[in-house]
Amino acid sequence: MNRTYCPALFDLNLMPCPGNRCGDACPVERCDYARKILESIHLIRLGARVGLAGQLTGLEKKMLKRLYRQLVGRPSPSGQLPYSDTWLLENDRYQFHANLIWNLYQRFNRPDYSAARILVDVFEVYTQMAREPRLNLTRTAFVIQLFSTGLWNEHRCSLCRTAFPAPVDSNPTACPACRLYYRHRCHRCNAPLSPKSRGVRRKRCIHCGEELI
Repeated sequence: MNRTYCPALFDLNLMPCPGNRCGDACPVERCDYARKILESIHLIRLGARVGLAGQLTGLEKKMLKRLYRQLVGRPSPSGQLPYSDTWLLENDRYQFHANLIWNLYQRFNRPDYSAARILVDVFEVYTQMAREPRLNLTRTAFVIQLFSTGLWNEHRCSLCRTAFPAPVDSNPTACPACRLYYRHRCHRCNAPLSPKSRGVRRKRCIHCGEELI
């Protein structure tokens, strides 16, 4: 006898089967559990550790450890997940990539998507867009957490007038892209800056006299 299987078991886009339409009894809990397993598999293949997969899916750590060993062939690395944004604030290039993550998060953050699905979509598109991705899956998840918890919010660049994310209690005047670009050019006359001596900070443009950012 032919049976129709619940599509929620195979397509993460679909909601769990709402009833008894799969041939046999198919409780919502069973479909939801299968979806979480598929999401965990996808996360682990993208580089997630057991701690991150459990945090996003809510599955038991023991089961995720066994799943990780089956997929990767070795135990999951130990260690804490990121909890401070210090590493992000000290590097303009990291902040530039966080800006990409922020824009992608706004695009994929849908109420009918789980946290794991949002992270997978954001990270896959990010790695396709960036020629040299600077953020792995764990750090991408941490950046998304900064946005979703309200620790970072939207600011406006005074140079290019585009929106960019930054800590709530900060008052940045330029976005990461402008800071990287104008590291070697004057933000007023756009003239290339002269090479600086080691350990000596350039204060003004030699062409227009404008104070450098």
